[in-house]
Amino acid sequence: MERLLVGMVCFFVVFLIYMTSPVSAAESCSKFNSSCDACTSNSHCYYCKGNGYCYDYPGWTKIVPRNCPHKDWFYGQCKLSGYVLIILVPSLVVAFLIFLCCCIYCCCCRRYRKWRQKRHDKEELKLKRKRDEMTALHSQRKSEREARRDEIRKKYGIGSGSSSGYQRMEED
Repeated sequence: MERLLVGMVCFFVVFLIYMTSPVSAAESCSKFNSSCDACTSNSHCYYCKGNGYCYDYPGWTKIVPRNCPHKDWFYGQCKLSGYVLIILVPSLVVAFLIFLCCCIYCCCCRRYRKWRQKRHDKEELKLKRKRDEMTALHSQRKSEREARRDEIRKKYGIGSGSSSGYQRMEED
């Protein structure tokens, strides 16, 4: 676990250094002024639609280029403006993270509910078993009391089927 954490931190540091370092232009972007597609095919160039020029991208230190007059610039593709990408990409990432967190939360809640239901069923089974044992013990003791009572009635001759001199008095 510690190795994974150290590896992730090292990767993050290297990624951060790579992203913040200025892009070195191997060739000048001014020769790609012919079209947006030709300019944005190079990773170190961006196309300014306002004046139709191709410029060197300043790197990730300055995300928004300042020398495009109408702020209508394209980087990496020619369909969406750079300003739209600056808003769209983080919004999509945040929406994806929220969706991912919701999915993880739902999965964990379902697992917890199943675990809780299983635990409740186990406890209920235990209580039912205990209740059955107590009922069996109660009926055993009741039968023992009845047997003892019958022995006492026999001893004194007052059993229900005996012909002793005792009779029940009836009220008139």
